[in-house]
Amino acid sequence: MPAPQGHMPMGKIGGVQFSRLMLGGNLVAGYAHSRDLAYVAELMKRYNTESRILQTLEMAESHGINAINLSIWDNVSFLQQHWRNGGKMKLIAQALPSPDLDQFKKAVDIGACAVHLQGHGAEQLMEAGDMDAIAKIMAYVKRQKVLAGVAAHSLEVIQRCEAIKLDCDFYQKTLHTHNYPTAPKPGEAGYLGQYDNSWCKDPREVVKVMDGVAKPWIAFKVMAAGAISPKHAFPYAFNNGADFILAGMFDWQIAEDVAVAKAAFADAHTKRERPWA
Repeated sequence: MPAPQGHMPMGKIGGVQFSRLMLGGNLVAGYAHSRDLAYVAELMKRYNTESRILQTLEMAESHGINAINLSIWDNVSFLQQHWRNGGKMKLIAQALPSPDLDQFKKAVDIGACAVHLQGHGAEQLMEAGDMDAIAKIMAYVKRQKVLAGVAAHSLEVIQRCEAIKLDCDFYQKTLHTHNYPTAPKPGEAGYLGQYDNSWCKDPREVVKVMDGVAKPWIAFKVMAAGAISPKHAFPYAFNNGADFILAGMFDWQIAEDVAVAKAAFADAHTKRERPWA
């Protein structure tokens, strides 16, 4: 393992300590929200070999990042290898709903310390009017003595969960400005953007609503899937109430992103109104 590179600011979710900057799993799992650049996903997969992914985990951990968010339906063997190598990276798993909750069970069995309902899954259940299913999933996860959360691109998911006083430990919500060239145009519908270009339909409303939410909040897609630089995205998220930031990072980005996150966290104490989790 590389030598430790200093302290990372930490926070707690349900008594478990997490770094304020967490490692997103899309880049190591092979997902690329690359607008109309069709070659990017394949390029990313060829770059992120298993050995490089292991190096990335070690580097992130050496810089104080102690958690990664991964889709449990993907191959997570590299994380298990990281653990066998002595790594301590915590797994926050995202899972999709099913009648037998098989993905949630798999996440618990693998050793996730937290499991959240994936955003699209939460939105589908909400749109079907089945908030009871979300509540049952949270209850199942909590019975396993694992942190339970709900992720969403749509702000309405969070609002509905709060309205029914959902018993969960945390939320994961997209947050980013529209200050980038391919941001959605006025009148464009949908919270994901027509061309894979937006993940936060109304950032001002998100900030307003989340300001009244007491549960810890992990902000994701803070860089609008790579369209906004960390030096702008991280301060925006922390200043506007996010307790943690989830960011996909290649190995060569980690040191700089950690430095940006530390500075943004320190500066946010004088700018944010929402209390820290």
